[in-house]
Amino acid sequence: MKGYSWQIVICVLTTVLSGCELDTGENFHFEAMEITEAAVPESFTLNSDHEIDVSIVRVDDCTFFEGFDVFEISDGVLNIVAIGSVLTNEDCTVLNDTISSPLRIRTIHDGTYRLLFYSGDDADGDPIYLEYEVPMMTAE
Repeated sequence: MKGYSWQIVICVLTTVLSGCELDTGENFHFEAMEITEAAVPESFTLNSDHEIDVSIVRVDDCTFFEGFDVFEISDGVLNIVAIGSVLTNEDCTVLNDTISSPLRIRTIHDGTYRLLFYSGDDADGDPIYLEYEVPMMTAE
């Protein structure tokens, strides 16, 4: 029985120490893209969908816009980030083009909405946001 225990220990150690590298075949990663402008309306209507035209910087031809990550910080305060996929191991040409994409927001909270669009990082690595406040249109 003692010899059998050592065989198990040796098998486990061999497996752990030899490890293996998993090649997932992925040649890209995701990262935040800089938002430079958002065409927000003067007001929102409660329980409605609103489309906002958003301008995004495409830094090179290896970066592709994939969509928006929108999360609610608190009632009516939305943090909005443009997400891009970036090809790795490619020769990329610098573009610094501005592309445009619509963002659809459904307003479900009464009161003023505060929209925070991620616009990059400052020199200290802290995020910078374009901030817009959009009031809810009152019923007449």
